[in-house]
Amino acid sequence: AVPADSIARISRSAGKHRQVEALGRQLQVIMATSDIALERVQALLKVDAGNGSLYDHVVQIVHSLAAEKPADALVKLETLSRNLKESAFTGAAAPDVAEMSATEVEAAEKSKQNAEMALKLVRPPSDPTAAPKVLGLVQNYLEDAMMFEWAGVGFGRQESFHVAMSLRKLAAETPGLASLRLWGKVMGTEGDYYVAEGTLEMPPSTEPPAMPGTPEFSVEPRGQGANTWIYWVNSGGFAPWVRLPTARAEQIASSRNIKRVLSGNLDSAVASTPWFPGSERHLLRSQIARITATCTLSAKGWYEVDEESGIKNKLKIVEGAEFPGHEELATQGGWCHAAPFLLSTGKCSWPNAEDYPEGALTEEQTAEMGAAAEAEPAHEMLEGLEADLEDLKPDDAEGSPAWSIKVYGDEGLYTFGDATKTHRVTAVRSNIWPGAITVAQGSRSANLYIGYATKCGTLVPVQKDSGLPLRGTMPLMPLAPDDIMDEPQDLVEQEEPNPIQDEIESDKGDNDEEEGAE
Repeated sequence: AVPADSIARISRSAGKHRQVEALGRQLQVIMATSDIALERVQALLKVDAGNGSLYDHVVQIVHSLAAEKPADALVKLETLSRNLKESAFTGAAAPDVAEMSATEVEAAEKSKQNAEMALKLVRPPSDPTAAPKVLGLVQNYLEDAMMFEWAGVGFGRQESFHVAMSLRKLAAETPGLASLRLWGKVMGTEGDYYVAEGTLEMPPSTEPPAMPGTPEFSVEPRGQGANTWIYWVNSGGFAPWVRLPTARAEQIASSRNIKRVLSGNLDSAVASTPWFPGSERHLLRSQIARITATCTLSAKGWYEVDEESGIKNKLKIVEGAEFPGHEELATQGGWCHAAPFLLSTGKCSWPNAEDYPEGALTEEQTAEMGAAAEAEPAHEMLEGLEADLEDLKPDDAEGSPAWSIKVYGDEGLYTFGDATKTHRVTAVRSNIWPGAITVAQGSRSANLYIGYATKCGTLVPVQKDSGLPLRGTMPLMPLAPDDIMDEPQDLVEQEEPNPIQDEIESDKGDNDEEEGAE
């Protein structure tokens, strides 16, 4: 017989064995399920969408961490993962969802337009496959700009290039152009004007002069007087050139009575007292005529009047003439005016009664023309500078106070064969129209104006009879400093007052007794 306690122990042992078998079967089921899930997870991780799989990426992260062994691996995990993804990315870039603002769109459109205009500006004026287009005599401003730069005047290299290309484009677009140059730049309050000066090919006029009292009488014929040259203006950059109207005598005369800084808008009204008959484009044209008549200079003996051309006051280079030397150009005697002089009427000459048909003028009109010509004789072409502002010249001064001359650059003389050469630049500046300058170097000279188109009276002496500044000058332009005042005389030292002693003296009673005795 088996004891009861043994049977009990056997029973407990058999129960534990059954529990272990059941747990083993459960583990087998779990392990089988885990193997299936792990394989599915591995298959999912190894899916390559075109830029690598997640499994490979995790392997790269583990390899990098194992190789570098950073102390703060958990902190660097995200950074390392991002760097690895960026280095292995081979797909298309993500779409840019950022939109440009209205200001950026406008700026980009302007930049594109400027680029297109720049290409048109530098493009040759003629088709390379066709016959070359013949242009007039166009100034090579880039060469003249080097002379002006020595004298401290200019626009800079880039702007000078734009000006030169713009002049070439204007010459290509203007039929019948004979010559063209940069006259200068007139500055304004809201914008500036670049001014080009040119002439057109035309035969001498055979029409009779305009009758006095008609609107045409105040306009000189093209190619003569204030209308010797034609002028175009633009606002700089790639702006188109706009041709200015012809100069009228009454507008030039009125411009002498007003003082106004231009605005930069050709269509703006001229609010002034006295009234000006025209808009700003007419005032600008009048000021250009005044500055041209006063400040256009040339070397003396280089030009002469062309009598054979049939055009009044037309100049030509003297045949066989030699350009004056540098020593002569350093004095006022080496220069002369190269533009017709403006009379008080706004014209450069008086009408000649003999040019009118017989009987066209009355006796009174003929007498008035003769009396006016005698009262104010017309000036001849190529007059010297010494007589300018002769009434304001101090007694001990040499030369005219209207001009100042200075030499720039290397003043040395160099021998080239049998000739000597110097690189110095001689500059002549106007003291009446600040900004007007004429430079000469070697055998070349050029004129330029950069200013506000206003007349200045602070750089020249005052009028001797009245002590007032030059007539028609701008009082708002004190370009020259005032005279330095003398030091005041030292004050005489006095003894320091002592009020206490004065009171003691007054308390002695002498004064009171004398007053009481009275």
